[in-house]
Amino acid sequence: MTAAAAKPMRQAMPRVAEFIDAAREAFGAAAVDRAIRNGMAGGTDFNASEAGHTVGRLPVAPGASFSFDALQINRPNKDAKP
Repeated sequence: MTAAAAKPMRQAMPRVAEFIDAAREAFGAAAVDRAIRNGMAGGTDFNASEAGHTVGRLPVAPGASFSFDALQINRPNKDAKP
């Protein structure tokens, strides 16, 4: 068996493979491989899609959303007269 035949996803998803190689170099193989294993098991730690192939799944969308105006805190002016 050739090296290419042993890694069919590398052939099917070459850009993702290139990104994974760079991530392994930057963050260490153990952390990246752990995330990929989670994605291969259906988890959301890793998600990649290329040429119709997908590994992992996207996380569930957040249940709440807020606009900037809703998050803005209005502080009373200390110098204002009542």
